[in-house]
This record gives sequence, structure tokens and C-alpha cells, in this order.
Amino acid sequence: MSNADFTVAILIGGDSSRMGVDKATFEVDGVAMANRVSQAASEAGAKEILLVGGTQAKAKKLTGVWKKDLYPGQGPLGGVITAVKSASNDAVVVLSCDMPFITGSVISSLVRGLQDAQATVGRTDRLNWLCAAWSKDECLTTLQSVWKREERAVHRAAVLLDVAEVPVPAMAVRNINEPSDLLSPDDATNL
Repeated sequence: MSNADFTVAILIGGDSSRMGVDKATFEVDGVAMANRVSQAASEAGAKEILLVGGTQAKAKKLTGVWKKDLYPGQGPLGGVITAVKSASNDAVVVLSCDMPFITGSVISSLVRGLQDAQATVGRTDRLNWLCAAWSKDECLTTLQSVWKREERAVHRAAVLLDVAEVPVPAMAVRNINEPSDLLSPDDATNL
């Protein structure tokens, strides 16, 4: 795969139970978390930005084209399949909406990695499966067949694919699951 056009799909359908408010629209430095991810996608040169899951009403407040989750309430693998299936480009970067510090360079590195693999996944001290890129042509059939066998974990579905690990800064994939996650360790000790 060359430097072809690519899609970024942002998963916005989680229930946000720990956050207490919707994560996609929760503001970090005055910008909704999902829109911060959209900004990084634009910086990376995404030709298409999709918002997968949640409601169309919520998506109207965000930047991107809403796609109904084909498998609502069944976890992130359903969102990944929906994203890959809905994308108009072969290269599809799928990101969680709760990573407000993701950067355009991280997204670009995931796309570049697809030159030598069917999928790429961001690696810090662990693999970050909601910071990954997928070749639609090479992955969709496998992901759908694994889904039909009742698998719901992205990492277990990916074992059947040629996946390249892409080193990413831990801050770029830092998940914000509750408001206190935005505090630095120093701030937390002063509470």
C-alpha cells in the first residue's frame, strides 16, 4: 500500500459509565474529545472522517460523518468492523474517542505501517487495539468471520492477520475514562 487516501473512524458509541457524561462530547481544553481526534485526523491528511456508533444527534455536535454501529452494545470489535466496512478507502485508522492527545504523526505512522502488513497497532508498554489501522481489502472478511464465531475481542480477532506493531508515545494513546484522568500525578496528590 502506498501513501493512498485513508479514512479515520472514531468510535463514539461507548456508554461512558466511569466518566459520568458522554466521553465523545466531554471537553478537554475547550474542545470535545472526539473533535480533538478529528483534528489530529485532519492534520494527518485523512480524506474521510467517520464517527461510528452512538446516536446521530450526538454526532451532529461533532466533526465527521456519522455511521450507525452495525452491532451496538456489543463492544469495540463491532465498531471496528462497522468502521472498516463503512470506509470509502482501503486504509482505515480506527481510534477511540477518549484519546484527546492523539497526534497526526501517530495516525500517519499507523497508515505507513500498512505498506508491510494487513493491520497496524499502536504499541506503548502494551498493544492499543483502539489505536490501529486496517486494510479493508485484507481484513474485513477475516474480522467478519471471527465475529460470526462469537468473538468480541479485537486483539483475539487480529491474531489471524499479519499485524505490525507501531511504537507510539504513551501520552498520545492515554485514555480519559473519568475526569480525574486529566489530572497530572502532582495534581492528584494535592486533592
